[in-house]
Amino acid sequence: MMGRSRVHRFVASAAAFFVVLSGLTAISLAVSEPEPASAANAADFNPGNIISDANFFNGNAMNAGVIQNFLNNQVPSCASGATCLKSYTQTTWTRAADPMCNTYQGAANESSATIIAKVGQACNISQAVLLVLLQKEQSLITSTNPSARQYAAATGFACPDTAPCDAEYSGFYNQVYKAAWQYKRYSNPPGTSAFFTWIPVGKYSNIPYHPDANCGTSPVLVQNRATAGLYYYTPYQPNATAMSDIYGGQNDGCSSYGNRNFWRLYTDWFGNPTLSNAKHGALDEAFGVLNGVQVTGWAVDPSTPNPTSIYVSVDGKGGSYPADKPLNWIEGLYPGLGQNHGYSQFVKTTPGRHEVCVSQANGVSLGCKTVTTPSDTRAAASVDLVEGVVGGVRLKGWSVNKQSGAQTYLWVNVDGKGRAYKVDQKLSWTPTLYPGVGNTHGFDVVAAASPGLHNICAYGVDSILLGCYKVTVPPNEAGAFQSATGVLGGIKVDGWTLDKRSTAATYIWIDVNGTGRPFRANKASDAAASAYPSAGRNHGYSETIPAKPGTYKVCAYGTLENTAYGCKSVTVPFNEVGFLDSVEPVLGGVNVSGWSLVQGSKASTYVWITVDGAGGGPIRANKPLPWINQLYPGLGANHGFSGFVSVPAGKHTICAIGTSEQAKIGCKEVTVPSSGAASLDSLTTSKLKISLTGWAVDRLSKNPTWLWVNVDGVGRPYKVDKPLSWIDNYFKGVGPNHGFAIDIPASAGLHEVCVWHSFDNQSLGCRTVDVPSDGAASIDSVTGVKGGVAIKGWSVDRTSTATTYIWVQVDGGNGGPVKADKPLSWIDAYFPGVGPNHGIDTVVPAAPGNRRVCITATFDNRNLGCYTVTVPS
Repeated sequence: MMGRSRVHRFVASAAAFFVVLSGLTAISLAVSEPEPASAANAADFNPGNIISDANFFNGNAMNAGVIQNFLNNQVPSCASGATCLKSYTQTTWTRAADPMCNTYQGAANESSATIIAKVGQACNISQAVLLVLLQKEQSLITSTNPSARQYAAATGFACPDTAPCDAEYSGFYNQVYKAAWQYKRYSNPPGTSAFFTWIPVGKYSNIPYHPDANCGTSPVLVQNRATAGLYYYTPYQPNATAMSDIYGGQNDGCSSYGNRNFWRLYTDWFGNPTLSNAKHGALDEAFGVLNGVQVTGWAVDPSTPNPTSIYVSVDGKGGSYPADKPLNWIEGLYPGLGQNHGYSQFVKTTPGRHEVCVSQANGVSLGCKTVTTPSDTRAAASVDLVEGVVGGVRLKGWSVNKQSGAQTYLWVNVDGKGRAYKVDQKLSWTPTLYPGVGNTHGFDVVAAASPGLHNICAYGVDSILLGCYKVTVPPNEAGAFQSATGVLGGIKVDGWTLDKRSTAATYIWIDVNGTGRPFRANKASDAAASAYPSAGRNHGYSETIPAKPGTYKVCAYGTLENTAYGCKSVTVPFNEVGFLDSVEPVLGGVNVSGWSLVQGSKASTYVWITVDGAGGGPIRANKPLPWINQLYPGLGANHGFSGFVSVPAGKHTICAIGTSEQAKIGCKEVTVPSSGAASLDSLTTSKLKISLTGWAVDRLSKNPTWLWVNVDGVGRPYKVDKPLSWIDNYFKGVGPNHGFAIDIPASAGLHEVCVWHSFDNQSLGCRTVDVPSDGAASIDSVTGVKGGVAIKGWSVDRTSTATTYIWVQVDGGNGGPVKADKPLSWIDAYFPGVGPNHGIDTVVPAAPGNRRVCITATFDNRNLGCYTVTVPS
């Protein structure tokens, strides 16, 4: 399943070497493979971060034993007459150290696992990466009948699409070493030139989709050296078609698969390539036992609570075993994944010294140990069953002294302390297998142990170790927290608890919000009798614990061993009930009505009416409602309420709350109408003045209200208290004093006037008015001249011959007055009687440069404009 792109030759120093851009893996031969149990997800593929540097440049990722386990697991058996990769050997030669790799020490008949391990260590390239590369290029990992060509071109190094592979780099060892060497070279290590720079890390590069340039490119932000190296080796990214099924070979003519397949294979075999593939397990013990070795420890797949598997090899050969034994501490380390992740596995071997290795299902090593399997011509035994039972650990099996029919013993250590047990149970088959020893060689014993996790070791004839086990002894206490229900006045709890060893009643401890007390569990319980018939029936409890209305956390604990039976959330209902039937908005407030009572009592209660969650007041619920006694027999009819609550105008939330238990009786949203009314009857102007007239009133009060008037955004309040003879007839009872007639000084010109009735913020509108003036003025020109700003124009009081002034500011400074007293022949004709002397022709001193000049008429504060001029130097 390999294709090649093209070969480029580069020259470094005086030596020429091949740099192979390979890896059109399955551009035309994309072979579909079955999805694993935990398949990669295309959504997780990031073309700019295919694998982290930490995972890629890790020469200690896998040792030879772990690699051998991995290969054995991938191909349990080869085709007849074939040499699978797990069985492949080759004599290797020594390679001297260079900037890419340390020295590789050659040896005769090295296994493929050893070659991969040593190359990875020498070049600091992850063995997992090399395994993925071998599969991506030639399917060597899973092939049951690989060809000589597959071994010759194992990693696709120097194998272009358009020509045969370069014979100089042929062969499995050559291919693995040169691929690792080349991956390292792409990172431009110290001692080499910075040659590989056209895919810079941390920047966007246009990565093509296919060798056909017409298929195009797209920018990829390459985030690390490892990903850049993959693109140097296989210079294409998968397009949308290739990614539409990452286990398929769908092709639109522009699809390539090399880097997609690298990412997918690594993910399936070794986990997320961008995250740390840390160990999730341990090899706790490995020791020799009669006829074999035993390993104990734990292994977890953090993505699932289901038990995972381990791979155990003895001297390079082995198999998979489940890690499914209960370990009660596991959940503390991996919350929510359960307890069943321990292993205690016997593997049959010959007597003598052995190398035992254990790895996780994804190939991550859990460690290796050297152990010695004992040799004894007299002993034969087997521990067939080890389980935790009430009161201890049960061991069942057999033990024989093959040379004697004498009584034998089994020694059992519990956490390092033990005792002997007779081996005396009859087994019909032992005389046949071991003539002359008799038939009393079985054992089925219980070694006393407290509840919890224990280390158990069993020894047979001649004190030979038969096995060690981690065993969880179940608790002596059992039970169930069956129900917790809120009832009027409290919490009703039901369940059962017992001591499995006794018929005597025990106690249950019930906690309510952290405070509790014990109750005797001595009531008849079918559930207890069914679960533990030998303990009898009288182990149930059914109690009602007093509690006020509200929500509580209720927990149950056995008192024998403090066994937690669980917690439940319980809501105790209110004794106080009722309903807010209606909330009617009216002027000044709301009329409310409804009903409220305390169950079990005829006495009338009160409700508290709140406005927007605060304030309000009480209303007695004592009005007769005939239907109440039918719904709550014996409580009488006098539980209705109705009344008025003062509420300001606007939108409000009105709620009724019982005063006995603060039960929420109901809420409604209403809009209370305003009792205010107002009118702006006139808005006029006169010389330097704005005048307003109208009226404003609170229809529920004689008190005067206020008006707020803004002129050009600046305002103040005005009391509305002028007498209007008609207003008391129109709004009965409010009195006459609710008019306004307001005069506001204002400069000449346009102004915006806005009016509000302050009582309820009612807007009476905004209008633009023009305030007249006796003054008139015009600025005809403003120019920069040497030494200042020349200003020409005129200003006049149409009712007088008196001289007027303009005010001139330059660049926002304090400014100053300028007389309008220059003769203008036409002005007296235009404004008869004012005389000729009202012209402006002056130079205001100013420094050279651009200047901002603003001019105001002082007669009526009229703005005559701002100008930008340049004063020459």
